[in-house]
Amino acid sequence: MEGSPVQDGLAQDGSDNQPDPVQGPGPEGPPQDPASLADIYGQAPIGLCHFDLDLRYIHINERLADLNGLAVNEHLGQTVGDVLPDVAPSVEEKLRQVITTGEPSEVETVEAPTPAQPGNGRTFRHNFYPVKSPDGTVVGVSCAVRDVTAAVADVHNTSDLQRIEEQLAQSVAALELANQELEAFHDALTHDLRSPLLIVTNFTHQLRESLGDSLGEQEADDLERIRGAGQRMMDIMDGFRTLNDVSRGEINGETVDFSRMGQGIIDDLGAMAPNREVAFETEAGIKAFGDRTLLKTLLTHLLQNAWKYTGDREDAWIELGVVEDEDDVPIYHVRDNGIGFDDGDSEIIFQVFKRLETSPELSGSGLGLTIVERIVRRHGGRVWADGVPGEGAVVRFTLRSSGTEPS
Repeated sequence: MEGSPVQDGLAQDGSDNQPDPVQGPGPEGPPQDPASLADIYGQAPIGLCHFDLDLRYIHINERLADLNGLAVNEHLGQTVGDVLPDVAPSVEEKLRQVITTGEPSEVETVEAPTPAQPGNGRTFRHNFYPVKSPDGTVVGVSCAVRDVTAAVADVHNTSDLQRIEEQLAQSVAALELANQELEAFHDALTHDLRSPLLIVTNFTHQLRESLGDSLGEQEADDLERIRGAGQRMMDIMDGFRTLNDVSRGEINGETVDFSRMGQGIIDDLGAMAPNREVAFETEAGIKAFGDRTLLKTLLTHLLQNAWKYTGDREDAWIELGVVEDEDDVPIYHVRDNGIGFDDGDSEIIFQVFKRLETSPELSGSGLGLTIVERIVRRHGGRVWADGVPGEGAVVRFTLRSSGTEPS
């Protein structure tokens, strides 16, 4: 068809035998008016073209020419291989199949770059239909082409998302199983081991009392070390149990009177050490909003630490207070004039088993401030500490819920 005049994407050779691009449904065949055909091609929202038996373009619309990235007249009289060499193998195979069988093809997806986007592979879906003469002879092939790159990408993305969701579900299931095993280990640690430790500490104490003065100094010291080690182990297990309890479960928010709660904790500590004189300073009406049980655990650990680390001070004092930052968020604090600590240790003291170097009498489970940090985090806040060796320390914390407490 090379050398034929071109009008609106239609090749004309003046012959009465020129095949029409689409086989119409009626017995009279398709319309013969080239202008009508040009209008149909020009207005179609998808790419349309027509091939002769030599697999050359004889009709093509602007939509398909734009998809291919070439002008209409650059297609006419050319084969697919001439115009789109990357697409040609699969398309020409399908064209020959339709010419041979006289049957429409199934949807064919072709992935290849085109002159329109030479650096990017596009995905096209083709439908091929035989064009037949009145006697049923195949005289050409019509083709409808759609760019489905975006749709295919959506399908791939959906498949990727489904695969990610499946992997996530498997990971969650594995994590839940690991948590169950961890909780079972935790229960064994905090319950099953407690009984034998309690026997060790109690019998050691009874042995110490029953033997009394008959024990030598070294023997008495050994028994006391055994009892002390057993007691520390039970303290650690109690700490683990508390840490586990505060790390899970629902938080029930309510307004808590920190001033009254703090005074009650100090009164209990004073009852256990009646010979100590500790000044406790707090202003009335300090309020916090959060889980009452967890907040009491938090305040208990902070005040117990302050009580313990002021043990050598004759003028010991502890302060519970609150100030508001520039965003009106309450910053609570517990301050003391105890042994203090170096600011370089301010980060590690909230980590599990990270104790400061102190005398044996002041050693603990190494979990108290870890429990404090966990409770604060569960309330959406943060906690930090400052200290000066020999002068005291202050622990500050926020509770995000308290900053939005209903009035």
